[in-house]
Amino acid sequence: MIDPTCITNYKLNNEELEEHAIFWLLVAGKTAKTIAKSLDKLLQEINPKPPYRPFKAILNYKASLPDLLKKHGIGCYNGKAKGLSQLVKSGIDLRTCNVEELEKIPWIGPKTARCFIVHSRSNAQYACLDTHVLKYLRSKGVDAPISTPTGKQYLRLEKIFLDLAKHAKMTPAQFDLMIWNQYSK
Repeated sequence: MIDPTCITNYKLNNEELEEHAIFWLLVAGKTAKTIAKSLDKLLQEINPKPPYRPFKAILNYKASLPDLLKKHGIGCYNGKAKGLSQLVKSGIDLRTCNVEELEKIPWIGPKTARCFIVHSRSNAQYACLDTHVLKYLRSKGVDAPISTPTGKQYLRLEKIFLDLAKHAKMTPAQFDLMIWNQYSK
């Protein structure tokens, strides 16, 4: 099961990488701890015994994917089911894909794509502009919105975040996780 308090892992095997990609897609609009538990139960239901292959289990799931997400308390289940379906059918290489490739999948925007990459690749230089990071930036006097921005505003705030992480002598993943653990309580 994914532990949101220590989500960064650069040594994920293929199945764990798939689980992380699914987690980041599903977590939008919900708390990370809630989605981690829900995803674990969902995956146990559709893939109860080894080998654990999240994408294959979803591809082979014969019933309604939106109903499955709804059953496990995952909000926006119709939209997320569409994104999840496209993700597992995409053939995307989760080890090498870039932000732009991920953003082509429904329900994967700038924040989701960057969170997945930052927390699964050691040299990633992106910012995960969630509500916690935005709140942190505002506490530092940065003009930041309450909800995740897009476009040029995202890129402007990402640069500020990366500068702050560098100044703190932390990787973007370390800095993001420090903020998340501080503000998510």
